[in-house]
Amino acid sequence: MASPKKTAKQARLDARAQQIQRQQAREARNRNIVIGVFAFVIVLGAGGLYLVTNPPDFLAGRTAANPNAKVTDPMPIPEEGHDHVPDGSPIQYQHQPPSSGNHYSSAGAPRPWGPYKDEVPPGAFVHNLEHGGIVVAYRCSGAECDDMYKQVQDVFSKLTPHPAPTTNPTTNEVKFISTPYQQMEPKVALLAWDTEQDLSSIDFGLINDFYEKYRDHGREDVA
Repeated sequence: MASPKKTAKQARLDARAQQIQRQQAREARNRNIVIGVFAFVIVLGAGGLYLVTNPPDFLAGRTAANPNAKVTDPMPIPEEGHDHVPDGSPIQYQHQPPSSGNHYSSAGAPRPWGPYKDEVPPGAFVHNLEHGGIVVAYRCSGAECDDMYKQVQDVFSKLTPHPAPTTNPTTNEVKFISTPYQQMEPKVALLAWDTEQDLSSIDFGLINDFYEKYRDHGREDVA
Protein backbone atom coordinates (compact mmCIF):
# COMPACT_ATOMS: atom_id res chain seq x y z
CA MET A 1 0.00 0.00 0.00
CA ALA A 2 1.35 3.41 -0.95
CA SER A 3 2.16 5.72 1.86
CA PRO A 4 0.17 8.92 2.32
CA LYS A 5 3.35 10.86 1.56
CA LYS A 6 3.82 9.14 -1.82
CA THR A 7 0.15 9.53 -2.66
CA ALA A 8 0.26 13.29 -2.05
CA LYS A 9 3.43 13.62 -4.12
CA GLN A 10 1.84 11.69 -7.01
CA ALA A 11 -1.21 13.88 -6.81
CA ARG A 12 0.98 16.97 -7.08
CA LEU A 13 2.80 15.45 -10.06
CA ASP A 14 -0.51 14.59 -11.75
CA ALA A 15 -1.83 18.09 -11.14
CA ARG A 16 1.35 19.59 -12.53
CA ALA A 17 1.13 17.39 -15.62
CA GLN A 18 -2.47 18.43 -16.18
CA GLN A 19 -1.53 22.09 -15.76
CA ILE A 20 1.24 21.70 -18.36
CA GLN A 21 -1.19 19.98 -20.75
CA ARG A 22 -3.74 22.78 -20.34
CA GLN A 23 -1.02 25.40 -20.91
CA GLN A 24 0.13 23.61 -24.05
CA ALA A 25 -3.46 23.37 -25.30
CA ARG A 26 -3.98 27.12 -24.74
CA GLU A 27 -0.74 27.94 -26.53
CA ALA A 28 -1.67 25.70 -29.45
CA ARG A 29 -5.14 27.27 -29.63
CA ASN A 30 -3.71 30.81 -29.53
CA ARG A 31 -1.12 29.87 -32.14
CA ASN A 32 -3.86 28.52 -34.43
CA ILE A 33 -5.88 31.71 -33.95
CA VAL A 34 -2.87 33.88 -34.85
CA ILE A 35 -2.13 31.73 -37.91
CA GLY A 36 -5.79 31.92 -38.97
CA VAL A 37 -5.86 35.73 -38.57
CA PHE A 38 -2.65 36.13 -40.60
CA ALA A 39 -4.01 33.82 -43.31
CA PHE A 40 -7.26 35.82 -43.45
CA VAL A 41 -5.37 39.12 -43.70
CA ILE A 42 -3.15 37.76 -46.47
CA VAL A 43 -6.12 36.44 -48.45
CA LEU A 44 -8.07 39.67 -47.90
CA GLY A 45 -5.07 41.77 -48.96
CA ALA A 46 -4.49 39.65 -52.05
CA GLY A 47 -8.15 39.90 -52.96
CA GLY A 48 -8.14 43.67 -52.47
CA LEU A 49 -5.01 44.03 -54.59
CA TYR A 50 -6.60 41.97 -57.34
CA LEU A 51 -9.75 44.13 -57.30
CA VAL A 52 -7.65 47.29 -57.47
CA THR A 53 -5.60 46.05 -60.42
CA ASN A 54 -8.46 44.16 -62.12
CA PRO A 55 -11.71 45.91 -61.17
CA PRO A 56 -14.87 44.19 -62.43
CA ASP A 57 -17.05 46.10 -64.84
CA PHE A 58 -19.69 47.06 -62.26
CA LEU A 59 -16.99 48.65 -60.04
CA ALA A 60 -15.05 50.26 -62.85
CA GLY A 61 -18.14 51.67 -64.54
CA ARG A 62 -17.43 49.65 -67.68
CA THR A 63 -19.51 47.50 -69.91
CA ALA A 64 -16.66 46.83 -72.27
CA ALA A 65 -16.60 43.51 -74.07
CA ASN A 66 -12.81 43.70 -73.77
CA PRO A 67 -11.97 43.95 -70.03
CA ASN A 68 -8.49 45.26 -70.90
CA ALA A 69 -9.86 48.21 -72.86
CA LYS A 70 -8.65 51.57 -71.56
CA VAL A 71 -11.64 53.76 -70.89
CA THR A 72 -12.11 57.27 -69.52
CA ASP A 73 -15.32 58.52 -67.95
CA PRO A 74 -17.43 60.86 -70.09
CA MET A 75 -16.05 64.34 -69.52
CA PRO A 76 -17.55 67.79 -70.14
CA ILE A 77 -15.78 69.92 -72.73
CA PRO A 78 -16.19 73.73 -72.63
CA GLU A 79 -18.39 74.99 -75.44
CA GLU A 80 -16.57 76.82 -78.23
CA GLY A 81 -19.56 78.49 -79.87
CA HIS A 82 -22.42 77.38 -82.11
CA ASP A 83 -22.68 79.79 -85.03
CA HIS A 84 -23.37 78.63 -88.57
CA VAL A 85 -20.69 79.61 -91.09
CA PRO A 86 -20.45 79.12 -94.88
CA ASP A 87 -19.33 75.71 -96.04
CA GLY A 88 -15.56 75.51 -96.38
CA SER A 89 -14.84 78.47 -94.12
CA PRO A 90 -11.77 77.94 -91.91
CA ILE A 91 -12.75 77.11 -88.33
CA GLN A 92 -10.28 76.99 -85.46
CA TYR A 93 -11.18 74.54 -82.71
CA GLN A 94 -9.38 74.79 -79.39
CA HIS A 95 -10.13 71.19 -78.41
CA GLN A 96 -9.45 68.19 -80.64
CA PRO A 97 -11.64 66.47 -81.51
CA PRO A 98 -14.23 69.24 -81.27
CA SER A 99 -17.53 68.55 -79.55
CA SER A 100 -18.94 72.05 -80.13
CA GLY A 101 -18.10 75.23 -81.99
CA ASN A 102 -18.99 77.00 -85.19
CA HIS A 103 -19.98 74.71 -88.03
CA TYR A 104 -21.10 74.57 -91.63
CA SER A 105 -24.66 75.33 -92.62
CA SER A 106 -24.77 74.09 -96.22
CA ALA A 107 -26.70 71.13 -97.55
CA GLY A 108 -23.69 68.95 -96.68
CA ALA A 109 -24.05 69.66 -92.97
CA PRO A 110 -25.31 68.01 -90.96
CA ARG A 111 -24.30 64.85 -92.78
CA PRO A 112 -26.76 61.97 -93.25
CA TRP A 113 -26.42 59.57 -90.33
CA GLY A 114 -24.11 56.59 -90.74
CA PRO A 115 -20.48 55.49 -90.81
CA TYR A 116 -18.12 57.27 -93.22
CA LYS A 117 -14.98 55.71 -94.66
CA ASP A 118 -13.44 59.05 -95.62
CA GLU A 119 -12.89 61.77 -93.05
CA VAL A 120 -15.88 63.99 -92.37
CA PRO A 121 -14.77 67.61 -91.79
CA PRO A 122 -15.34 68.73 -88.22
CA GLY A 123 -17.28 71.70 -89.50
CA ALA A 124 -19.82 69.17 -90.78
CA PHE A 125 -19.96 66.62 -87.95
CA VAL A 126 -20.20 69.34 -85.25
CA HIS A 127 -23.50 70.25 -86.91
CA ASN A 128 -24.60 66.64 -86.37
CA LEU A 129 -23.68 66.99 -82.70
CA GLU A 130 -25.78 70.15 -82.49
CA HIS A 131 -28.72 68.10 -83.76
CA GLY A 132 -28.34 65.65 -80.89
CA GLY A 133 -26.25 63.06 -82.72
CA ILE A 134 -23.32 60.98 -81.53
CA VAL A 135 -19.97 61.02 -83.35
CA VAL A 136 -17.36 58.27 -83.12
CA ALA A 137 -13.99 59.61 -84.26
CA TYR A 138 -11.05 57.23 -84.54
CA ARG A 139 -7.36 57.70 -85.29
CA CYS A 140 -5.91 55.16 -87.71
CA SER A 141 -3.42 54.58 -90.51
CA GLY A 142 -3.11 52.29 -93.52
CA ALA A 143 -5.01 48.99 -93.48
CA GLU A 144 -6.07 49.68 -89.89
CA CYS A 145 -8.52 52.28 -91.20
CA ASP A 146 -10.35 49.65 -93.27
CA ASP A 147 -10.60 47.37 -90.24
CA MET A 148 -11.92 50.11 -87.96
CA TYR A 149 -14.38 51.22 -90.62
CA LYS A 150 -15.80 47.68 -90.70
CA GLN A 151 -16.07 47.74 -86.92
CA VAL A 152 -18.05 50.99 -86.85
CA GLN A 153 -20.29 49.68 -89.63
CA ASP A 154 -21.10 46.75 -87.38
CA VAL A 155 -21.74 49.10 -84.44
CA PHE A 156 -24.08 51.26 -86.52
CA SER A 157 -26.07 48.19 -87.62
CA LYS A 158 -26.66 47.16 -83.99
CA LEU A 159 -27.70 50.50 -82.48
CA THR A 160 -31.41 50.94 -81.74
CA PRO A 161 -33.25 53.46 -83.94
CA HIS A 162 -35.27 56.12 -82.10
CA PRO A 163 -37.85 58.65 -83.27
CA ALA A 164 -36.68 62.21 -83.77
CA PRO A 165 -37.68 64.25 -80.70
CA THR A 166 -39.20 67.28 -82.46
CA THR A 167 -39.37 66.82 -86.23
CA ASN A 168 -40.69 63.76 -88.03
CA PRO A 169 -41.46 62.03 -84.70
CA THR A 170 -42.70 58.96 -86.55
CA THR A 171 -39.37 58.49 -88.34
CA ASN A 172 -36.97 56.17 -86.52
CA GLU A 173 -33.29 56.87 -87.04
CA VAL A 174 -29.89 56.05 -85.60
CA LYS A 175 -28.32 59.44 -84.88
CA PHE A 176 -24.74 58.25 -85.28
CA ILE A 177 -21.80 59.44 -87.36
CA SER A 178 -18.38 57.80 -87.46
CA THR A 179 -15.30 59.14 -89.16
CA PRO A 180 -11.53 58.71 -89.25
CA TYR A 181 -9.94 61.70 -87.56
CA GLN A 182 -6.19 62.06 -87.25
CA GLN A 183 -5.90 65.42 -85.46
CA MET A 184 -6.44 64.05 -81.96
CA GLU A 185 -4.58 62.20 -79.22
CA PRO A 186 -7.06 59.44 -78.21
CA LYS A 187 -7.39 56.33 -80.36
CA VAL A 188 -11.19 56.52 -80.27
CA ALA A 189 -13.31 59.45 -79.09
CA LEU A 190 -17.05 59.28 -78.48
CA LEU A 191 -18.58 62.73 -78.91
CA ALA A 192 -21.84 64.37 -77.96
CA TRP A 193 -22.43 68.11 -77.69
CA ASP A 194 -19.94 69.40 -75.06
CA THR A 195 -19.10 65.81 -74.00
CA GLU A 196 -16.30 63.36 -74.81
CA GLN A 197 -15.36 59.84 -73.75
CA ASP A 198 -12.06 58.29 -74.87
CA LEU A 199 -11.50 54.59 -75.62
CA SER A 200 -8.51 52.56 -76.72
CA SER A 201 -10.54 50.54 -79.24
CA ILE A 202 -13.94 50.24 -80.89
CA ASP A 203 -16.21 48.67 -78.27
CA PHE A 204 -19.91 48.17 -79.01
CA GLY A 205 -21.01 47.98 -75.37
CA LEU A 206 -19.40 51.28 -74.44
CA ILE A 207 -20.50 53.03 -77.62
CA ASN A 208 -24.06 51.78 -77.14
CA ASP A 209 -24.09 53.03 -73.53
CA PHE A 210 -22.82 56.45 -74.63
CA TYR A 211 -25.31 56.58 -77.50
CA GLU A 212 -28.28 55.74 -75.28
CA LYS A 213 -27.22 58.27 -72.62
CA TYR A 214 -26.26 61.25 -74.77
CA ARG A 215 -28.36 60.92 -77.93
CA ASP A 216 -30.67 63.94 -78.38
CA HIS A 217 -28.65 66.07 -75.96
CA GLY A 218 -27.58 68.61 -78.57
CA ARG A 219 -28.54 72.26 -78.76
CA GLU A 220 -31.00 71.45 -81.58
CA ASP A 221 -32.52 68.02 -81.12
CA VAL A 222 -33.88 67.68 -84.63
CA ALA A 223 -33.51 65.15 -87.42
